[in-house]
Amino acid sequence: MRPPGLTRIGMMLCGLGLAGCGSLGNAPTPLAGDLLSAPTTLNLGGRLLGLTAAPQLVREADRFSVRVNVAASAVTGSPAATDPLKVTGIYVFTGAGLWQSPRLSDFSGASNCFTQVCAWGSGSANGFTAGEDVRVIAQLRDAGGKTYWLRDARSQNVVSKPLIR
Repeated sequence: MRPPGLTRIGMMLCGLGLAGCGSLGNAPTPLAGDLLSAPTTLNLGGRLLGLTAAPQLVREADRFSVRVNVAASAVTGSPAATDPLKVTGIYVFTGAGLWQSPRLSDFSGASNCFTQVCAWGSGSANGFTAGEDVRVIAQLRDAGGKTYWLRDARSQNVVSKPLIR
């Protein structure tokens, strides 16, 4: 039988270890399995959210980009929430692995954004090929700092676009 003091000390040390986990500045990159199991719709405060994505490849510039749009529709009988969402990460799952966008551009307030949230993710085209089947997942954050994951309901083909000069 252990003395009661040792049990309390062990619980305190465990609590300190768990508290330390919450102090990370950014969450670690999720695993591919976690992303592939992300929901395709979210019901947030009376809004039903869905993601559509358009991945494209510009071979001449060795550039891969993904446009994501988050559309919201009101759920019957629920008041619509007004908390804004922001895209904080774009992930693309391919047969070769997981790509995370190193650059994000939010253009939700722009005139060419016809949904609630719009963003571009771009980076190097290493390993991407035109016609490849990919899954796109977006990381969203609300005004309160809560993180959500949303996956495009359909897999998308990478479209090859010419470099426009």
